[in-house]
Amino acid sequence: MGGRSMDGQWMTYTEAAARLGVTPEAVRRRAFRSHWARQPGNDGRTRVRVPEDAPVTRSPTALPDTPALVLALEAHIATLKTDIERLTAELAAERAELASERAAHQEQLAAAMSQLVELARRLAAIAETQASVEIAEAEPEPPRRSTLGRAWGWLLRN
Repeated sequence: MGGRSMDGQWMTYTEAAARLGVTPEAVRRRAFRSHWARQPGNDGRTRVRVPEDAPVTRSPTALPDTPALVLALEAHIATLKTDIERLTAELAAERAELASERAAHQEQLAAAMSQLVELARRLAAIAETQASVEIAEAEPEPPRRSTLGRAWGWLLRN
């Protein structure tokens, strides 16, 4: 670490962050706000003079009641595992219900398709019958006029 002086201890931002329990960027901001002395080191890293009475921030990992927190988290994990098992079972039941509904719908669709095919066959038979009746009932085509008749018609028109 750095050397001591009357007003505080010279440290890099990283060293000061470890001592104070904050990030190096937080030390940099605190040094600026509090007008701590700064100087570049021979290694190219800036050093700040951290006062002896600088407030130390407790890190979350050093909480005094860590065992109680661990127990609470373990209980919560157990609850979450139970919820996961319940939700997984519900999801499996929903998937089974959807699969059975899908099978029923596919059966209904197949039945409807076969009915449509049968109706199409009936319509085709009816159309064929109708066409043959229309052909039978149609008037015969008038006889064509001979070449002499066509010539006579032309002569009369002109």
